Amino acid sequence: MKVIFLGSSEFSLPSLQVLLSSQHQIVACITTPSKPKGRGLKVESNCVQNLAQDKQLTCFAPAKLNDTQLLENLRQLNPEVLVVASYGKILPTSWLKLPKKLPINVHPSLLPAYRGAAPINWQIINGETKTGVTIFKVEAGLDSGDILAQAQLPLDAKDDAVSLSKKLAEQGARLLQEVLGQIETDSFLLTPQNHEQATYARKLKKEDGLIDWDRSALEISNLIRALVPWPSAYVHFQGALVKIMKGCASSPSCAESKPGVILEVNKTGFIRVQTGKEALLIERVQPAGKREMTGHEFAIGHRLSSGMKF
Repeated sequence: MKVIFLGSSEFSLPSLQVLLSSQHQIVACITTPSKPKGRGLKVESNCVQNLAQDKQLTCFAPAKLNDTQLLENLRQLNPEVLVVASYGKILPTSWLKLPKKLPINVHPSLLPAYRGAAPINWQIINGETKTGVTIFKVEAGLDSGDILAQAQLPLDAKDDAVSLSKKLAEQGARLLQEVLGQIETDSFLLTPQNHEQATYARKLKKEDGLIDWDRSALEISNLIRALVPWPSAYVHFQGALVKIMKGCASSPSCAESKPGVILEVNKTGFIRVQTGKEALLIERVQPAGKREMTGHEFAIGHRLSSGMKF
């Protein structure tokens, strides 16, 4: 089949690679425009565009999707399927009409749960114990189209947003391969979502990362894992922002200590901080403008000790 692929992140790559190794023909690849990155604000292509160029695919990076000439060019390619995997933009109805068969999306949650921009992050924040991938027919609503296939995966308590995204991307690519075979032979089934059970995973904001020490250690640990690499969980310490890169819930705590108070600075590398329930072991931190370091290194540099407020 002739396929138009849309993606713009690391999550997109396994699905694109499955298409490249299949008998299907990628007639066009659509991604987001290059953006300035780093301190030097050097304009760099994203990973999808780099792979597309390496494989000599026809690739477009439109700033807006209302370009009538681009739409006509794509229509002339006679695509049969539109495959979306972490593209990052809502497709207009005119784009959904491009394929002769179906426009489909590889989504990292078990829909109708966690529709929206940041499903991986919010599943970790909310302490889910299982996750998965859904491939669904794209329609005008937000991730509300009929389901073609789903696959479940345990959500490991050690996974952060980066490692979980990689697992779900690989699982999604395997499922995509199966679904494309069903679409090619017209043997697919469409199952409507239960919209009453839908939940929403909104886009993350910088302020989502601010740690509230009144929350439990488990909740804070989930937040830390969920917000890697951006926006990161953080605290304001001595007038500066400090990112908490790695931490976990731990006992014992101290019922007499207030949340946010340092219980221990351990030479093996961590700082133990009291929370609203149990204690949090802070293993890795990154002060603003500095390198990532162990909790103990940070404590030594700032002369932290038990009883101080973090």
